[in-house]
Amino acid sequence: MRNGVRTFASAMTEQEIRQIQNEVFTKLVIDMLKQQRTDGVPVAEYCLDMYEVTKLTAEKVKQIISEQRK
Repeated sequence: MRNGVRTFASAMTEQEIRQIQNEVFTKLVIDMLKQQRTDGVPVAEYCLDMYEVTKLTAEKVKQIISEQRK
C-alpha cells in the first residue's frame, strides 16, 4: 500500500489508479446531487454523506481494477 492506495494492479501506475478514483468520486457526487435535485431538495439543503461516497468509491475502484486485471 502506498499513500493509501493499494498497488496490487501491477500493470497500472499509482497515477492511473488515482485518476480512476477521482473520476469515480466525481461521478458519484454529481449523481447524488442530481438525485437530490430530482427529489426536490432545496439547494441550500443539499447534503452528501462523505462516508458513503468514500465507501462506494473504494468499492467501484476495486471492481474496475479487478476487471482490468482480467
